Amino acid sequence: MAMKEVFKTCEETPDPIPTKVTGQIPKWLSGSLLRNSPGKFEQGEQKYRHWFDGMALIHKFHIQNGDVRYQSKFLRSDAYVQGLEQKRIVMSEFGTSAYPDPCKSIFSRMFAYFTPMSRPRTDNGNVHLMQVGEEYYAHTELPFIRKVDPRTLDSGKLKVDYEKYVAVNGATAHAQNDTDGTTYNMGTTYGKNGGYCLIKIPPPDKGEVENPLQKASIIAKIPQKYGAFPNYFHSFAMTENYIVFVEQPFFLNVLKIMAGPLLGKGVDWAFQFHKEIPTQFHVIEKATGKVWTTKYTADAMMTFHHINAYEDNGHLVMDLCAFAKMDAVFQFYLHNLRTWSKEEANEKLGDTDNYIARFVLPLDVPEDVPDDENLVKLSDTLASAIRKDDSIYCVPEILTDANFDLPRVNEKYNGRKYRYIYAVDVYRTPFRLVKVDAQTKENIYWSEENCYTSEPVFVEAPNPTSEDDGVVLSAVVRADEGKSTCFLLVLDGKTFTELGRAELSQPNKVPMQTHGIYVANM
Repeated sequence: MAMKEVFKTCEETPDPIPTKVTGQIPKWLSGSLLRNSPGKFEQGEQKYRHWFDGMALIHKFHIQNGDVRYQSKFLRSDAYVQGLEQKRIVMSEFGTSAYPDPCKSIFSRMFAYFTPMSRPRTDNGNVHLMQVGEEYYAHTELPFIRKVDPRTLDSGKLKVDYEKYVAVNGATAHAQNDTDGTTYNMGTTYGKNGGYCLIKIPPPDKGEVENPLQKASIIAKIPQKYGAFPNYFHSFAMTENYIVFVEQPFFLNVLKIMAGPLLGKGVDWAFQFHKEIPTQFHVIEKATGKVWTTKYTADAMMTFHHINAYEDNGHLVMDLCAFAKMDAVFQFYLHNLRTWSKEEANEKLGDTDNYIARFVLPLDVPEDVPDDENLVKLSDTLASAIRKDDSIYCVPEILTDANFDLPRVNEKYNGRKYRYIYAVDVYRTPFRLVKVDAQTKENIYWSEENCYTSEPVFVEAPNPTSEDDGVVLSAVVRADEGKSTCFLLVLDGKTFTELGRAELSQPNKVPMQTHGIYVANM
C-alpha cells in the first residue's frame, strides 16, 4: 500500500534546495513555514513501534517573491545523538521501550531494569514548535524543550528543563501566546500533592539572557483527584480573560508507566479511558490565577486538540475535536500504517467516533434558576447547559460529525469570536484538508489521489477584508509505490481552491508531519 511510504525514515536536507513552483504563490507571502515531525524510525537494528516515537525532524519552507526553498535537519536531542553513537534506542518513547545498554555489566543492566524511574527520559521534541518572544523551541509533553535557530535549523546548544524552574513533571505540546507576548501552558505534577498547573511565562526583555523559563511561574493549580491516575491532556483553551482546563476521563496509570520498562512496554500501555466518569471543565482567571469553584461537567469524552474559545455576552464558548473513545491514539502504530490496505485503513481510522464539539459555559448563573432551564442564552448555538446535582451540565452543539483533527484558525482570531476552522480529515486515507464554516456548518474539501496533507496553517493577507482573506499552507506528501514526494500546497483561504504548489524534485525527503508555525519576514 502506498501509505507506507508516508511513514518511513527520511534523510535530512541541511542545505536549502529549490522547488518547482506551478501556479501562482502570492508575492505578498514572505516568510517561513516551520514544521516538526517524526522522521527517523530506527536506531541501528532496533525499530520504533509507533509514529509518535520517531526522532524529530525540523522542516523549513522559505517563501519569498513567489519562490520556495526547502530545508530540514534532525533535532540534535540527546535521544537522537546518543542513539546514533550507540546504534540502538537509548530512551523510551511513546510506544517503544528502550533496553539497558548491552555494554554495561550484568549488575548495571539489572539495576536499570529494576529502577525504571532512574532511566533517562527522552528529550525527543517531535510534536510542535513553541515561540517565546523571538525564540523557537521544539518540544513534546515531557519537561524538556530545545532551542531551534529558525534561520539555519541548528539545535542542540540550549536544552531547557521545566522542572528546574517550575514544579511540573511535564507540560502540553500546545503552549499559547497572548496578545501581550505572555506565554501560557498547562503542566502536570505527579505524586501525593499532584495536580494540574497553569504556567505563565512573561515576554522576554530585549537583551535578556536566553532561557524562556527563568521568569516562569505557576499561577494556578487544580488538585488531582485520582492519585496514581493523573489526567492526560494535550492542549487547553484560552480566551481574553480565561483559561479552560478540560479534565477528561483519559488517564495515565503511573504504576504501569513504572512497570513498563520491566515488561518492554512504552507509555502507550498506561493509557486508560473511563466512560463512566464525566468530563469536567475548570475555568481559571488569567489576571489573578483564581480557579472558579463553579463545576461544569459533560458526558465522558476525550480530546487532543482545542480549536478556539471566546467570550460572548456572559458565556464562554469553547470548540474542540472530541472523541467518544480512545481508539484514535492506538491506530498509528507503524506496523498498521505500513501494512493496511486502503480499505482496512479507512475502516480502522474511521472508527474513532470523532466530532467537532462546541461547548458553551454560562459564566453568570443565578442561584434561583430552575434545574430544567437552559442557561445558554445565545441565539446562534444549539449548545445547552442546565443545573444537574452539584454542577452545570453542558451538552455540546456538534458543528460537524466528520473525522477532523489537527485544527487551526486565523491566529488573529485566537481567543475571539470567529467563524472558520481549517483541519485535516486524518482518520481516512488519503488525508484531505477541510475548511469548516462554524456558522453555516458547511465543509469545503481539498484532496488529491495518494496525497497526505498535513496540518493547515492560515496566513492572513495584507489589509484583509474578511476573516478568511489569506492563504492556507499545507505540506503534502504524495505516496507512490516505492517512494514519496512532497510539495507545499497554497490554497485560497476563501474559496479553498489551489493557487499554487512548490514541489521537491528529490524523493523520500519529507515524512508525514505533526504541527508547525508560520513566521513572517524570516
